[in-house]
Amino acid sequence: MSYQAVSELHIIPPKQNINAAYYMDEILAKTCKDAIKRKRKTGNIFQKRMLPDPLKSIFMQDDAPSHRAKISQEWCYKHLHNFWQKEVWPGNSPDLNPIENLWAILKQKLEEAPQPNNLQDLIFSSEKCWSNLDSSLLENLIVGMPKRIAKCIEL
Repeated sequence: MSYQAVSELHIIPPKQNINAAYYMDEILAKTCKDAIKRKRKTGNIFQKRMLPDPLKSIFMQDDAPSHRAKISQEWCYKHLHNFWQKEVWPGNSPDLNPIENLWAILKQKLEEAPQPNNLQDLIFSSEKCWSNLDSSLLENLIVGMPKRIAKCIEL
């Protein structure tokens, strides 16, 4: 995610092990890298460029094992501008990580939607919630970061 766009939602197949190889090949190299390469200035959140200025952007992840694997870290360092290595990642806190906020919002939207009867319904509902994200929500999650960080520092 960025303040104006998101990548396509990647649905993990049932029983798929999310190891470093899968993460790099299927998520980073395809979904993430494709989204970062977008050039359009206009369109919806799946069409617009993710990074108007890659040099002013930060790529960060959470502490999932596939994210912190040495080989994944090396791939990100090689392919992504301003990659924050695991030593500088903020904790899994909505105050310090806009991605955590976004997942919480999506979880709430899924809980409010009609309950799925099967896996296909769950996938459909998840994709619908993801596709209904508004660019103003993304912007607010990013723009609000300094205020949330200041609040944490005051505590």
